[in-house]
Amino acid sequence: MKIRIITSLFMLSLLMLATVSMQTYAAKSTSPIGNYFIIDSAGTDQTYKLSFKPNNQVIVSGDFKVSAQWQWQPQQQIMAQLSQPQNQFEIQLSENETYIHQLTGLSFNSKTQQQSPYTQHLQVWHKETQEVVDTYTISGEAVLVKQRQLKRWQSQLVNKTWEIANIDEVTHSDTPWFKSNSSASVTFHDKGTGIVQHWDNTQSDLTWKLKGKKLILNYQRNNEPMKVVLRVFEYIDDIGLRFVAKHVNKESKQAKWISGYMIEKQDVALTYEQIIGQWRKASGRFHDYYPDQIAVASVANTASKWELNHLGQLVREKLEHPEQGVVLNCPDNSCYVSCEFFYELLAKKGNTLYVAHHFSSEFYPQGPLKMQGKWILKIEYDEEFGIQDFSRNIFSNTPMTLEYEAQKEAYVFSRFPDENGEVVNRVKSPAGTGTFSFIEGNLHTLINQQENIFEITKFARDGLSVCQYQPGESCATGRQAVFKFAHDAGPYPAAN
Repeated sequence: MKIRIITSLFMLSLLMLATVSMQTYAAKSTSPIGNYFIIDSAGTDQTYKLSFKPNNQVIVSGDFKVSAQWQWQPQQQIMAQLSQPQNQFEIQLSENETYIHQLTGLSFNSKTQQQSPYTQHLQVWHKETQEVVDTYTISGEAVLVKQRQLKRWQSQLVNKTWEIANIDEVTHSDTPWFKSNSSASVTFHDKGTGIVQHWDNTQSDLTWKLKGKKLILNYQRNNEPMKVVLRVFEYIDDIGLRFVAKHVNKESKQAKWISGYMIEKQDVALTYEQIIGQWRKASGRFHDYYPDQIAVASVANTASKWELNHLGQLVREKLEHPEQGVVLNCPDNSCYVSCEFFYELLAKKGNTLYVAHHFSSEFYPQGPLKMQGKWILKIEYDEEFGIQDFSRNIFSNTPMTLEYEAQKEAYVFSRFPDENGEVVNRVKSPAGTGTFSFIEGNLHTLINQQENIFEITKFARDGLSVCQYQPGESCATGRQAVFKFAHDAGPYPAAN
């Protein structure tokens, strides 16, 4: 009994100490007041406006506007709990089974002007039974910015054409459930006039003006008046900027907060020399574009054919086989194009390319290809192909075959979120199912409590030469093997 009492008192002391520490931190920290923005920096352009009020109240706005209660958490984190869940999207599995994914809160770092992790908290609401059936989180990287930290307009707009991200929206009359943000091409004339060219090549007359830190655009879209108020988040050399903006449909009164790139179109076009090499996106995904006009996604995934069309656009096609899935070369006459990807060069600074990217895709197998949206991508170009080590992730749901001493073993590496939204690295092999990780540029697998280390010794388009060894050993004493890729692109240069 005495031990239990002492243990209980010890735990109570720890709890009181933690509470006092949190109260001390909150007292010493300046509570945020005024307007802030959470701007996703991982390429999704997700944006939230936060209007902090007294008594730990905050108004959260995205494509909604709702009150929330916020509180301090450890490591200078803020947790904002929405007063009402906000619908994000819904999935109907059957007539009586509809699931609505709802945002319930946000947690983020309170430091401004620096990239930090942030988390969106969501729940899954069963529409028919009116109950929560699951909760999960989505983690990302974002920058928290005070509204007063936004910059004044310095760019010369007149007589120039700019690609502006996310101010347009793609819809299809025969697919009413679909909508997607899209960039638009905007030409500014003097005297506050101009032209907006939309994703479908239609045009709208534009009126615009600068007012303090705001660039205000007014135009008609599908006979509905639109207003976009842009503020500068950061400048990008002399070619453009990143912005945060409020987009308002003045007819329906619907408003949403957006962010993205605004890039001045330079008098440039893609050339074969600018394409051949490796293109890396901010998300970490990359493509290798080879001189024989084969493109490979993240060295180990799908392969496709590419070309430079008469408009100066890089074009890739996704060729689908009804049974085999994505293929490079069709084994029979049953294949069809399920996606088309287009890349147009907007501006170039050193090895950094800013491109307008759009793609068309089917909504159902072998259906017509429909525009899915248009975005601005920042691409880092490298003339070298492939990877030299495992410091960059190349896996999504990736099959490879380990070949050694006339033996072949099938591996599948996958990276998918678990029920808590955290990405889990799983590997399946003849020895069983386990996990994998990247440590100091090497691939580590742990299957049935047996750890193996794979170190790259040579890259080729059709596979990775590796040495395989166990902890405590080295590459010099390890087994030589090759991880063969499944994309059928073959070696480059092609074997004679």
